[in-house]
Amino acid sequence: MTPNTKKTNTPKANVHNSTDFKSIYVNFAQTAAGPTDISIGVGEALPTETGIPDIEIKARLVMAPLQAKIMLALIYQVVQQYEQQFGKIVVPPVIASQMMPELANPHSEKSA
Repeated sequence: MTPNTKKTNTPKANVHNSTDFKSIYVNFAQTAAGPTDISIGVGEALPTETGIPDIEIKARLVMAPLQAKIMLALIYQVVQQYEQQFGKIVVPPVIASQMMPELANPHSEKSA
């Protein structure tokens, strides 16, 4: 080891499921932000006879903005890996134009 090389012994977290852990299917999400936190409500949109979906919120994630930004990076990374393995995910134009305008028009400049 050279004098400029430091060996770090960063302990790894012991990650495990809690006793009340459950996995849920999600096809709906809504977000909200306040001065100190960001929340993501997740649930399932179910079809109805009227054609208006019935949305059942199953859980809400509430986190600090820093943790939300870290989660964003993790999700982005896993989506990139998914696309490398299985192919590009195509977002329907109507969703892209409403929810993700930067994807619908990638050449438009964002206002400062």
